[in-house]
Amino acid sequence: LWKGCKLSPGDYSVFSGYYIPPITSSLLLRSCKTLTHEIGHIFGIKHCQWLKCVMQGSNHLEESDRRPLDLCPVCLRKLQAATGFKMAERYKALLRWIEDGSSSGERRSATDSGPPSFKPTEAFEESRQWLRKCLCVLEDEIF
Repeated sequence: LWKGCKLSPGDYSVFSGYYIPPITSSLLLRSCKTLTHEIGHIFGIKHCQWLKCVMQGSNHLEESDRRPLDLCPVCLRKLQAATGFKMAERYKALLRWIEDGSSSGERRSATDSGPPSFKPTEAFEESRQWLRKCLCVLEDEIF
C-alpha cells in the first residue's frame, strides 16, 4: 500500500493489474478447507492419519479435494480441548454461515458496486447435510 493513502470501503485498487479469479463455490470450499487445516495447526493439531479429516496432509490438488471440510472425532476433540466450544453451538454457527447469504439469495446486478452480497456455497452441500445430521444426533431427534 502507498504510505499515507487511505482507501475507501470497497476500494480494491491495490489489486489493479493483478489477476483476481472469480469466487466460485469450489474456490470458496478449497479456501475454507485450507484455512481450517492451517488454523488447526495454530491450535497444535498435527496431520491426521486415522480417519477422513480436514487435518490430513495433501501433496496435490486432487488429494486436497478428497479431504472433507470437517474434522474427524479425534481432531474435533483436540480442538474442543484447546478452545472449550460447545459442540451444538459450533455446528449451528457453521450451518448458519453456509446458509446465510448463500447463492440462493439475492444477487447484485452487474451495475452495483462493491463485493457480491452472496456466497457461492453449492459445493458445501455435503458439509451442510453432515452438520444437520450431527445436530439431529446432539438434539436427540433421531431416536
